[in-house]
Amino acid sequence: MANVCLIYPRDINLNFFPLGIGYIAAFLKQQGHNVTFLDMTESNLELLNKSKVKHADIVGISITTVQLGLAEKIVDLLKKNNHQVKIVAGGIHPSYFKEEFLKNNHNIDFVIYGEGEITMNELCCAMDQKQEDFSGISGLIYRRGEDIMINPPRDLIFDLNLLPFPARELVNYKTYLQPPGLIRGVWTVRTANITTSRGCPGRCTFCGVNYLFDKRYRRRTVDNTLAEVDFLVSQYNIDSIYFMDDTFLMNTEWIEEFCRKLSERNYCLKWSCYGRVDTVNEKIIQAIKKAGCVQVEYGIESGSIPVLKQIKKNIEVDKIKRAIKLTKENNIRALGSFIFGFPDDNVENLMDSINLAGQLNLDFSTCYFATPYPASELYEQAVRENRIVEHDLSKWYVRNNKIWKVNLDSAILQIFRNKFLRKVRFKNTLFFFKNPGFLFNLILFAFKNFDAIYKSIIDSIKFHSFDDLGYYFYVHLSKGQEERNI
Repeated sequence: MANVCLIYPRDINLNFFPLGIGYIAAFLKQQGHNVTFLDMTESNLELLNKSKVKHADIVGISITTVQLGLAEKIVDLLKKNNHQVKIVAGGIHPSYFKEEFLKNNHNIDFVIYGEGEITMNELCCAMDQKQEDFSGISGLIYRRGEDIMINPPRDLIFDLNLLPFPARELVNYKTYLQPPGLIRGVWTVRTANITTSRGCPGRCTFCGVNYLFDKRYRRRTVDNTLAEVDFLVSQYNIDSIYFMDDTFLMNTEWIEEFCRKLSERNYCLKWSCYGRVDTVNEKIIQAIKKAGCVQVEYGIESGSIPVLKQIKKNIEVDKIKRAIKLTKENNIRALGSFIFGFPDDNVENLMDSINLAGQLNLDFSTCYFATPYPASELYEQAVRENRIVEHDLSKWYVRNNKIWKVNLDSAILQIFRNKFLRKVRFKNTLFFFKNPGFLFNLILFAFKNFDAIYKSIIDSIKFHSFDDLGYYFYVHLSKGQEERNI
């Protein structure tokens, strides 16, 4: 079997285990391949000199748009160390650009587009058997002489239960379980992240997830999901879970069964998840409360009815208010995210969002800038209408409002984002003071990580945004992660 090294280029130091490439690692191990996994940042590129990397037959690297800059550095170093190594790129960015991506990245030999587990396994088997004909591997893009060949797409994995749990054992997984944890404003010691589904029923123009998963939503069974929870409790003694599904709160029957069976285990886990305001109902909210859910994060995006229609969010302001009210009435904390800077935004639209944020009883609110990520409808529009002004894709992120031309200029957008943050600042601050235990632990933790405090203050000054101080602190938090890679 093949010797495989999988690499996750960590562009932003948020402390979560990368589940996507973790699933691929687990599947390859299940098929008998020898797998090494690296979670890499700019500070540990020397790991590429290790023997297991140098002697790998094939290296797979996961790439999103914001990971592009670091990924390119890693690929160049890999080829410099070993000209013979075959490098495979996967993830939403190369999946979208396909032939163009391979043309522009001469050090990459293959692109896997779409869901990667089966395609990567077939490629590894072909490489191990010294095959030179890859035409029979669905979902693969490769070079044949001077030509670039695009094989037919691979069907999605219909039954997600067939996949083994992500290969957390290939890293020092305890380094992901450090406080303060992934649940905002809740002090946890060992938070694991899990996903129960792939795809999303929504069709939002700013999201590319439906491109990757062909607009199909699939979900693991309740028992399969709980088997992973059981494993994490017994193996790592977790005290909390962060569900990373794009939409966790949907399908009342699934949620009720999951919550009932989780409660029967008496784990007393705290957990958090994402929800759409148009899929929650009283039964769902009551069920998750009984099962230990402490927080739901809602993508509200805008308080303007025309904008909500334009971005195909397909929700109404009344539904937003109802979902938040229902969540709060059941003593679950409600978080909301908004987005400024859609192509046709005007001052009136932004004020609608600011006013709605003030009316809602949200515990914590955030506001980002609309970013036309590749694979989204916004990207298609940005290219079609020649709106892009920042061509270095590695600088594309939701806190950068100078990526593309929209109706309002970047200065105006910044002014109104600051206005939004001032509107919610008291509630956001109170969010942390409501939990004295969390605040006390956080202060002690911050003093132990003074270098991260210093760097976060510098970033807040640089980007004129002290409201993002907590985010910058987490980005620079690196203590305890030095021994992450085995």
